[in-house]
Amino acid sequence: MKMKIAIVTAFWGPAYPTGSGIYAYEVAKRLAEQGNEVHVYTSSVGYFNEIEYPDNLHVHVLRAYGVIWNMNPVANDLTMLLREDFDIVHVHSYIFFMSNMTALARVFKNFKYVLHFHGGLNYSEAKNFYPWRVWAKENIYDKTLGWFTVKMADRVLSVAKSDIPIIKKKFGVDAEWIPNAVCTEKFSYSENDSRVVTYVGKLEKWKGVEVLIDVFKIIHKELKNVEFMVVGDGSLAEKLRNTNLPIKIMGHVPHDKMPDIYHKTAVSVLPSFMEGLPTICMESLACGVPVVATDVGDTKEVVIDGKTGFLVKPGDAETMASKVIELLEDDDLRKIMGKEGRKHIEENFSYDVVVKKIYEIIQEHIEVIVH
Repeated sequence: MKMKIAIVTAFWGPAYPTGSGIYAYEVAKRLAEQGNEVHVYTSSVGYFNEIEYPDNLHVHVLRAYGVIWNMNPVANDLTMLLREDFDIVHVHSYIFFMSNMTALARVFKNFKYVLHFHGGLNYSEAKNFYPWRVWAKENIYDKTLGWFTVKMADRVLSVAKSDIPIIKKKFGVDAEWIPNAVCTEKFSYSENDSRVVTYVGKLEKWKGVEVLIDVFKIIHKELKNVEFMVVGDGSLAEKLRNTNLPIKIMGHVPHDKMPDIYHKTAVSVLPSFMEGLPTICMESLACGVPVVATDVGDTKEVVIDGKTGFLVKPGDAETMASKVIELLEDDDLRKIMGKEGRKHIEENFSYDVVVKKIYEIIQEHIEVIVH
């Protein structure tokens, strides 16, 4: 049975490659390729270059009137959702203004509303960097707009297994684990003899960028023939530029060019203090590049310590650097971990596996409507 599906995402992967934005793009494309009529509502934040979509995938770019706290585009999808008739509306993340507007639309229109959490509900570490923001989110937003946005959903999903008990405690609803994924055809396996250590992500405190600088300094002191590559932008970009280290700061890189980044990389690093199920770890491993990451959120579901990479405590620059150095010094270990990483992603986190699960959930709701 073919359906008319709306996907609501604050960021659109091809234009602004956040984890949730990439996920929304890959899911939308595959649902359209299955013959469904898919409409995407997203904000104008990003670089909207020409891109080919399936004929029945329609992308509606809504003007962003601002970006709250440098992470939440103010774009209004309410009118569009009230105007059209959809079988299912699949919303990515509960935290965004566009998600709030979808919940409001659900008050006035009887569509099936599936809400997909995209991680980061454990804010214990983030409190050190943004105490006021975390307090406001937990004590004001989560108890008002956030609560409303979650409660209006007919089905709640979560990319992070570790967030499910938090969702239950905070909002009193049950969530199902439908994880992040990666396109294993696009992010193909490749062995290389690179000496490049790569970080991909926002250049912000909560991502551990200040720790990243310390990691780079330790590695540079021990191994002089190593280069560093940083993909992303943010408030700490200038601090990275002022380190006098051999860092190539790439800024924004279109998502379809990211496989080239990983194919030039020996080891990926992720020093975050807060994550859900990080897409960049999956992309790196899919390309055969082991990851050294902090043990936060659901990172351990992807980075299997000692098998597909290494896990360290948040803020521990010395241990992270030592693990990166170990991989750079041992080519056999690095390649074994790369192969194990690729196998782990193919079996558990490919979009073919994940979209099948999402499609089954959508069909369950449609069958309920029909009968």
